[in-house]
Amino acid sequence: MSARLGLLLVLIILPNGCSLLWWRQTAPLPPITAPPQTLSVAHQFKTLLARDDQAMRQISQWLDESREIRRKDPSFAFELGIQIRRRLKQVRIAYENFLEHHPDHNGARAAFASFLTCLRDEKGALTQWNRALLSDDKNAAAWNNLANHYGSLALEGDRPEYIKRAFNAYDQALSIDPDQALYHNNLAVAIGLKDFHREASAHYLVTENKLPGLALEHFQKAHELAPDDFVYAADLAEAYLSTRPLRKAAAATAWAKARKLTHDPRQLQWVDLQLAFLEIEDGQYRAAELLLIKVTDPTLDSLKSEVMKAIHEIRKPNPIKP
Repeated sequence: MSARLGLLLVLIILPNGCSLLWWRQTAPLPPITAPPQTLSVAHQFKTLLARDDQAMRQISQWLDESREIRRKDPSFAFELGIQIRRRLKQVRIAYENFLEHHPDHNGARAAFASFLTCLRDEKGALTQWNRALLSDDKNAAAWNNLANHYGSLALEGDRPEYIKRAFNAYDQALSIDPDQALYHNNLAVAIGLKDFHREASAHYLVTENKLPGLALEHFQKAHELAPDDFVYAADLAEAYLSTRPLRKAAAATAWAKARKLTHDPRQLQWVDLQLAFLEIEDGQYRAAELLLIKVTDPTLDSLKSEVMKAIHEIRKPNPIKP
């Protein structure tokens, strides 16, 4: 689990007072003071990013080391929550102090926005992304991150205006840097989301049944720009499931290419799981079951069980009507 992903999961749970994990007492960090004037701004920024990264790694370590104890005794959650919030507050103050002295430092604003996103401070993150773009509207990465942020907010609540803003921001990012695979892939994912179909159709002036094809074009572009990236290859292969009529041969070819880019057993099993979905879409339930037998990674058990249950329900003989 990445440090930021682990932290995000923590912050989703902590505000509700739910149990989390046990923590160890660590040596206190030195107090946050204004950096000496002799230090260059670049060095100060590098130190700031290191403080952020150190905090994320430390919290991730607390999460990993406490997993077993948390399972047995969840009562440590409250104290850990205090410890985590204290740790994050130090980083937040460091960002605020730096930006107070260097308000036009867009790199710091972007990093601070990312940090606030992990803290679920959506309003604060939006403020930082927009401040960064006000002084540098040619910052493609900032437009992409702003789009991601709007998309996440739209998924969490009924905010169609955020979906429109997300597509506008993705368009800005790609107009500035059209050869960035990540931006194409992110836009393709957004276009493919059913919750975004109405806004995507209106924004790109296509009917909703044409959206899977439009998403597929951007997935293909991402894969072309980064042909050795497993995630982009897998996203492209998975996108064929939404096309109608089903392009099974093209999907199978894409998954074969993705399989060659896997780096660990879980990725291999993810390919088999997705190929099972492909067989189900084609009505080949026995072939799907044989593929699912290969999926043994515990992290995929829940999804595998749901798919097996769905196959069982589909294959259940219809009752004879009297």
